[in-house]
Amino acid sequence: MSDAQYNPSELAPDRSAALEAARVSVWDWNPTSGHLRIRAHGAAVIPEIEGDWKLAAFQSLLKGLSARALEGALTSRQGHISLLLLMADGRRFRMVGARGEDGEARGLLFLADAVDDVRARPAIEAVFQPIIRIADEKPVGFEALARWRDDDNKLRPVGEFSISGHPFTGSDLAIEMLRQTGDALCEWSSAFPGHPVHAQVNLTGSDLFQADVIQTVEDLMGQGRFAKEALRIELTEQAALRDFDDGVAAAAALSASGVTLILDDFGSGHSSLAWLAAIPASAIKLDPQLTQMAGSPRVDTMLNGVCKLARELGMSITAEGVEDKSKVAFLQNIGCDYVQGYAYARPMTRSDVISYLKNEGFEPA
Repeated sequence: MSDAQYNPSELAPDRSAALEAARVSVWDWNPTSGHLRIRAHGAAVIPEIEGDWKLAAFQSLLKGLSARALEGALTSRQGHISLLLLMADGRRFRMVGARGEDGEARGLLFLADAVDDVRARPAIEAVFQPIIRIADEKPVGFEALARWRDDDNKLRPVGEFSISGHPFTGSDLAIEMLRQTGDALCEWSSAFPGHPVHAQVNLTGSDLFQADVIQTVEDLMGQGRFAKEALRIELTEQAALRDFDDGVAAAAALSASGVTLILDDFGSGHSSLAWLAAIPASAIKLDPQLTQMAGSPRVDTMLNGVCKLARELGMSITAEGVEDKSKVAFLQNIGCDYVQGYAYARPMTRSDVISYLKNEGFEPA
């Protein structure tokens, strides 16, 4: 994220408290042993299903159709898993996740009735910073950034809003940003049907373990209001450093909706390579601090190596924090596809995006 005024981790609640409130369990399936393992974070979702299960034993807890659906999902070769299952006592729960290259599947589990669509909408406004394709300097997408309006109707960083005594709670911020971004994509796709653009939303470590965040992403992807590839989720590797395996499971749950995952701030954490290997992401965004240090021999060597690795893995690369266009030639040389930063454009409101795209040559409907 190139907007230095906003860091979503500043607004994240204490992680242990967030997990306690989230009421999600992490699950993983080992096809070799035929074992399904379920373990809770915070308060148990359904205490009696925690543990290590043979598939047949776990199926005995479910009603007939759900038992067959679970077996079909776990034993098939499909990449993504999204199930609504019914227990014998009438409780419903969701299992969402994805299968890795090793054949094992993992993801999150939560009570279906725990997701509440009725909530107060916090007074925030999404603004959008363009992401520019280096090859022709044309915008291809935007990163959504959170702002709030003060008493003078000026947009201010969300971090200042939390300090002012009105902090966001739980998953409110993430859900509102996702909703506004979905609305924006719908508007833009209608305004410029011949020019697809995407939008990227940041999720924090605590967001990844919120059932209603996972459900919101899945709902947006299933509504058909915009192309599926238009909504993309940025995951900061730092968010899951303390619980790497669980972070992978949460990312698998997100990917079950078909949403594109992007590793944000890549190169800023000590687990970069492990995160790159395990997360089903299709792109990376270079840490803006590294981008801004380009020109130093040591940093240039590091950036070149990271980009080469990403390219060999078939991932696209965005350099954010670009405040000096003189560095763009180097970034293109080492394999960066896109740039983002004040050298090209500052964040703008949703309505201003329409004018901006017209000025960039996008033909309206």
